[in-house]
Amino acid sequence: MSSRAIAVVMLLLPLMMTSSVAIPSPIEQCLRQRLNPAPPPPLDSELYGLFDFNRIVCKDMFRGVSHSLRITGELPLDYVLALCDIFGDDEYMVQSYVTLLFNTDDFHTLAGGRSCATIRRRQRANPHNSSLW
Repeated sequence: MSSRAIAVVMLLLPLMMTSSVAIPSPIEQCLRQRLNPAPPPPLDSELYGLFDFNRIVCKDMFRGVSHSLRITGELPLDYVLALCDIFGDDEYMVQSYVTLLFNTDDFHTLAGGRSCATIRRRQRANPHNSSLW
């Protein structure tokens, strides 16, 4: 193997390794920030009071989830999928988070009858289809 080929392999190997890692969806990133918020900057910091674009985007995403919930009566699929990713497909944790956040006793109606197991099964059946339903 020539030195040029080795250099190309060394250059492409880290790129292939980083591209194989799943990038969380924007709603998942917002949920993670909500569950584990970053501490605010100190009052004497130059960043205090500056325009926080992430907070605005997340606020709009959660407003979209709320709107979808009002219209359809169930949570959007990407929201449920993000919760499954965050809680490691633990149905009990997903159910307790949703019932606590939305103050409901009927989780199955709110989740549209979907569970992490059914979502993962459909993902494995259709890996290239982003629309699982």
